[in-house]
Amino acid sequence: MATELWTPAGTAYNGIIPAGRNMETGSQIVSHQIRVEAKDLFGKVHKQIIRVLADDETSQSEIEDMMGHAAENFVAEVREKYTKRPATENERKQIGKALNEYLNNRTKRRESTSNKIYFEGIGNGKTNRHTIKRHH
Repeated sequence: MATELWTPAGTAYNGIIPAGRNMETGSQIVSHQIRVEAKDLFGKVHKQIIRVLADDETSQSEIEDMMGHAAENFVAEVREKYTKRPATENERKQIGKALNEYLNNRTKRRESTSNKIYFEGIGNGKTNRHTIKRHH
């Protein structure tokens, strides 16, 4: 079978693992494993193990081509998928607070029979109540 396989840049060859036998020909099928690392636009490294199945009839150049295409596809996928900057810890806290506030107000609106929320201590001074209409 294949010896000294060429691997694309940014990959590491992990070796061969037996995967079974071909039912039609009875030849052994093996899995060639490579580990691929790719950086997204923000510098975060993404890793994946890629397995290429081959039998006795598969040439070394075909195996290398399949590994090269798989590695290129992974790098392209990482660059397309991770184009938006991840939220910072401060931004996640603000998003969480806003979401909790929305969920609490939604619960209060559902409990109200007039589709309004009454807040005590806020208002025009006469009734000491402030109302917010329910949005549909």
